[in-house]
Amino acid sequence: MTRSNWLNKLFVAGLMLVVLAACGNNKGVDEESSSKDKPYAGKEINVLSWEGYQEDEWVTPFEEEYGVKVNVTYAGSVDEMFSKAASGSLKYDLIFMDGGSVTRYNKLNLIQPIDVSKLKHYGDLIPNMKSINDSHVVFDSKTFAIPFAWGSLPMAVNKDKIKEPITSWSALWDSKYKGKIGTMDDASNQVATTALLLGFSDPYNLTPEQLDQVKQKLIEQKPLVRSYYTGFEDGKNLMASGEAWLMFTQGPTMITDLQAQGMNIEEVIPKEGALVWIDNATIGADTKNPDLIYEYINYLISSEVQAQLIKKTGYGGVNKLSVENLTPEEAKKSHMDDASYFDRLVYVASPENFENRVKLWNEVKAQ
Repeated sequence: MTRSNWLNKLFVAGLMLVVLAACGNNKGVDEESSSKDKPYAGKEINVLSWEGYQEDEWVTPFEEEYGVKVNVTYAGSVDEMFSKAASGSLKYDLIFMDGGSVTRYNKLNLIQPIDVSKLKHYGDLIPNMKSINDSHVVFDSKTFAIPFAWGSLPMAVNKDKIKEPITSWSALWDSKYKGKIGTMDDASNQVATTALLLGFSDPYNLTPEQLDQVKQKLIEQKPLVRSYYTGFEDGKNLMASGEAWLMFTQGPTMITDLQAQGMNIEEVIPKEGALVWIDNATIGADTKNPDLIYEYINYLISSEVQAQLIKKTGYGGVNKLSVENLTPEEAKKSHMDDASYFDRLVYVASPENFENRVKLWNEVKAQ
């Protein structure tokens, strides 16, 4: 090999090394850039939730944007949810629960305080809804839960059958509607609503004497009741078949579903008030990625996701700006067009003794 050929080959080899080094440096820059764009890439969020709260329409876009995976475990009842959270078999980063249960979880250190300053959409929450909720989820000036969805428990009235205006829960005790009254098979809600009718100021903190009055009032009602129903479909079928003309409902969506079938059903919030549940997002005490969880909560309470939730489930949303993404009909159906709606509602809270209420209700049904 001549000196000239040797030098040429050495030059080519050196050039290739430079090119490869440059490529390697670009790859490093790309990876660094990607890491900055998606700092949570590869992380997972373990969520304990109710059905309907973690739908693909809004979960998948978040997963794709942040490069994360949302793993969801569903619970079918309040007791099942608490059992799953308390068992410790899986550490949940995010737990959805009714506001009345937050105290119970907090006492067992299953959840942690939330820094609301990290949630840019927090200021968009419906003010009077947030005020009601805060009284049950803020302890020692620390917020432990963020509202996510809500629903009232109103009365439904078939206006083709009942012409006069219905304004009080006492209609469910009116003998002229005997055999045409439907009401739910639910201990706590029955006790609380009857307490409202009787004028007790705090339907979730009743004395033994007040509980006895509630029991006697429910026993008085029993001969008038067509059926104690369980579940949305059972209740709707009672109204749709004409077996019931008025009903204590499990939520406004029962009414709007019947209206969609062409029935002339009116929603009534009685003068004594009606119950409202507010489900909240809470952060698990042992989460490893709190900043990621804040990103997810903030996303879930955004006006865009809240509008999707309203349209998908029929539940009320918590972001006042979500109405901008709803049609007038959708806003009216979900009561997002009426800021005063919450002023007539009573928060579903943790009762003085749940077991006693179940016992009371079973005694009523056994009469």
